[in-house]
Amino acid sequence: MNFFTNNRLLSVITLLLLTANIATLGYLWTHKNNAGGNIQPPPPTGQVFEFVTKELQLDSAQQLSYKKLREEHQAGQRPLQDSIRKAKDEFFELLKQPAPVEALVQQQSSKVAAAEQQLELFTFRHFQKLRAICTATQQKKFDDIIQDVLRRMAPAKRPQGPPPPGIRGGMPPPPGEGPGPGGEGMPPPPPENK
Repeated sequence: MNFFTNNRLLSVITLLLLTANIATLGYLWTHKNNAGGNIQPPPPTGQVFEFVTKELQLDSAQQLSYKKLREEHQAGQRPLQDSIRKAKDEFFELLKQPAPVEALVQQQSSKVAAAEQQLELFTFRHFQKLRAICTATQQKKFDDIIQDVLRRMAPAKRPQGPPPPGIRGGMPPPPGEGPGPGGEGMPPPPPENK
């Protein structure tokens, strides 16, 4: 008799837990869009040129002007990006010093900021020129879509933090490294200089 009572109690508890899990999953499923607050969905991917042309309904003459502006922007952007990369390299080279002078750290940081500012100003001027070739109606539409255009131009975000152990750039570790026979979870020693 005791066996049947315990079995019935166990069945009731299992049924209650199963119902609670289903209710929780149902709630999460129906409220998944509100889980992070008012998070905006990422903008759809696509070419900025085509998006702007379509949204602003640029005529053929405007499209030619915009194409020229875009080519000028891309050509001028490359050296600015190179100067940012160089300034960042010089800045982070300071990490090799055991105790870099704070004034030098601040100076190199300012160089990075100045290089990034030049790129932002260059992009701002590009969009000023684009807006100038638009009609008054198109300018209003431009003002509505510019933030979306900028999000489309932004580089894809990388996950923050270091990769998981044993992963390099999304690839498994080479043989002899990482967990497993012969690897012991440690990278190989650096080559000896002779």
